[in-house]
This record gives sequence, C-alpha cells and structure tokens, in this order.
Amino acid sequence: MSGPVKSVQWGKEIVRSIEIYPILGSTNHFARPFIKSGGASGTVLWALDQTDGVGRLGRSWDADASSLTFSLVWRSPNKMIPQNLTLAVGLGLVQSLESILPTVKIKWPNDLWIGEQKLGGILTDTMRDQGQLWVILGVGLNINATPPQGDRSPRISLQEATGCSWSRLGILDLALSGVERGFALAQSRADLGNLFRKHGNFLDREITVVHGGQSFHALARDVLPDGRLLIEDACGVRALLPEEISVRF
Repeated sequence: MSGPVKSVQWGKEIVRSIEIYPILGSTNHFARPFIKSGGASGTVLWALDQTDGVGRLGRSWDADASSLTFSLVWRSPNKMIPQNLTLAVGLGLVQSLESILPTVKIKWPNDLWIGEQKLGGILTDTMRDQGQLWVILGVGLNINATPPQGDRSPRISLQEATGCSWSRLGILDLALSGVERGFALAQSRADLGNLFRKHGNFLDREITVVHGGQSFHALARDVLPDGRLLIEDACGVRALLPEEISVRF
C-alpha cells in the first residue's frame, strides 16, 4: 500500500487526522486494507483524484480532479454502530454547507441536492478486524465541475450553484465539521423527523420507490425515529428501511 503525499493532524472528537493521496480507485475500498494494516481510527483518507468511486446499491460514483472524495475510518468503542449514522451525517453535512449555500437539502437516505439536481452523496460500510467493528464513511461532493452523468440523476456542482470556484480544502473543513455534527446527532439518538422536515427535500411530495427490480409511486410522509421512511401509496401507509429501497423523484 503506497503512502500518502501528506498527513495533517486534525484533532477533533471524531476526525483525528487526514491523509492525502494523489489518486485512488475508491476511498471506501482503499479503507479496508488501510484498517487491516493498522491504520488509526479517526483518519480521513482524501483522494485528490478518485477513478473508480462506488455509490449506494453497487452503483458507480463519478468524480473528477475537481471533486471532493474522502472516507473516514472509525473504530466503534463499544462494537455498536450509532443508530441512523448515515442519515445523521447527511443532516450534519447539510447544516454545515448551508453556511455557504442555504438551498442545499438532503434526499433520504444519503444524497445532497440543490433544487432538482444532485450535489453529492454518502456511502457507509462496516467491517470487522481483529474483533473490532469499524465504520467506513465515504463522502463525495461535486465542487468546481460536474462529472459526466450519463442517464442518472441530473447533477450540479458548488461552482454552478454559487457562481464562484471553491477551495477543496475549505469545503473539506466544512464537510468534516458536518461529519462531527452528524456523529453527535446519531449518538444522541435524536428524533430525526423534524430535522428532515426542515433540511430535507422529499417529504410531502410524490416519489418513485424502487424495490427488488420493481417500482411504484407513493407520497413521502415522514421519517420515523428509527430512520424508516413513512410512505403512502395504493396499499396504504407503511414504513420502509433505507436498505430495502431506492427513492427517485
């Protein structure tokens, strides 16, 4: 495993240090051998260029040399994952980024959107190593350009949304503050419903739910305390887990 070009001490509650790599395939995939080789909990692996990023449900995540792509590795001290961690970190990121872009919103369960276009996403993995439970939390954001998007959701960058270019280090600082906020929110076991109503873009609107290769229309009604999405469709009102479905507008 090649070493980073630079290491920076960060010294926050969750994020302790940052390792900067010129190019990686996927920061989440790279995190696994990093952990197995004795990598420290609280390390952020930042790829200045990511060539083979991964998204939710096995999808690819397109990035370029202007994107911000990083993964945090964190060892759970009690061998338990904080409840609704991905949802909470998404809320934390939105609240931090609102300081420069008040229109950024979260789309359940793990995307950041501006208007009807996708700004970024979060991917959380777990692994066990020598009896310890680790979280690998990856974040990808479009900063100064929009990568090719093919037939997927329309995308947008911070530069396109604000009309000015941004330092990736400055946005990383904001994003890591959001990660810290998200961990605190998850560990507090707060009811996320009100926060999603304030910072989300999906409640009380028609969505397409994709489940098991099939899709159907529904209304997004609420996010329950356990993170399930409450929907209403032709079958009535029911709650669905993030792991079960994909939501589209």
